[in-house]
Amino acid sequence: MQKISHNDPLTHVHLMLNKALLPIFYQLLQKGFRVEGNVGCSVRALLCEQHGVAPEYLEKRIQTIFLDGKPVDNVDTAVVEEGATLSLSAALPGLVGAVMRRGGYYAPMRDQISYRGEFTSPKIKPGKVFMKLFNLPLRELGPLYLERGILVSGNTLHEVLAAHTDDFRKGCRSVLVNGQNFDLELVQEMDWENRDIFLQVNTS
Repeated sequence: MQKISHNDPLTHVHLMLNKALLPIFYQLLQKGFRVEGNVGCSVRALLCEQHGVAPEYLEKRIQTIFLDGKPVDNVDTAVVEEGATLSLSAALPGLVGAVMRRGGYYAPMRDQISYRGEFTSPKIKPGKVFMKLFNLPLRELGPLYLERGILVSGNTLHEVLAAHTDDFRKGCRSVLVNGQNFDLELVQEMDWENRDIFLQVNTS
């Protein structure tokens, strides 16, 4: 009988899906997810050295960055601490987008709300960061984060599975829970409350 130990605070769920189902998880990536790694480093170090984002992509495609709600202009001096929230976006539309764009012509207009941290000597330590992805980074980086694995609450996963029951029945090729094969229907019916999920999603 398929069971999950409730003594384990972290459950590893690995879904193999048809590629067409991937956008189902985009709303989850917009609302936010956690990633484990080293904190106390710069935004550039976190994204490029730990998350595998190409430096060229960071410079050309991620044009709007918020760290704990404050616009970031310098990715080398903005420090990502434990529990920080990092939001990534391409250029936003209109004047607001132009003002929020990092290093842009209108950036001085938001001087009072911009991130002002100074990166002196790194104090690297293990930790978690809360991330949100929007527009181009959502579509282009989202699949990479899902493949690497993200941390979400059990309730969040349950909501996604419950809202797309028919889609998953048609397009889910396999489900692994803590390395064991599970029936999708059983996974959808599980009680995920008060459980942390390390979620990986691969497509074929």
